[in-house]
Amino acid sequence: MKLVNLSEIKPEGLSHDADIMKRVLLGESELPGSVRLSHAVFKPGQKASAHKHTDLYEVFYLLGGTGVITVDGVSQPLEKGSCIRIDSNEEHELVNNGDEEMTVLYFGLKGE
Repeated sequence: MKLVNLSEIKPEGLSHDADIMKRVLLGESELPGSVRLSHAVFKPGQKASAHKHTDLYEVFYLLGGTGVITVDGVSQPLEKGSCIRIDSNEEHELVNNGDEEMTVLYFGLKGE
């Protein structure tokens, strides 16, 4: 068993957008096939710029706020409670288009 508390984890910037802060709840290889479980906060207007992973699936769950996700050029609006799966090789960009913080819980799974 492992117990962590969000308030005790030091924030760090996303690897591709360092001004967006995340807290890694479970790190690399703590679960079979998992990359990490993280909590991120996007300020109004912030975005995780377009990128893709060749060997990774990602799942995002919006805990609060609103946003837009663009996957391979197709945009979808997001609201609290939205859950998104990104497959390997799908280019994706996540933007907070609201006027309050957008909070996201996300994890990655290694592709086959």
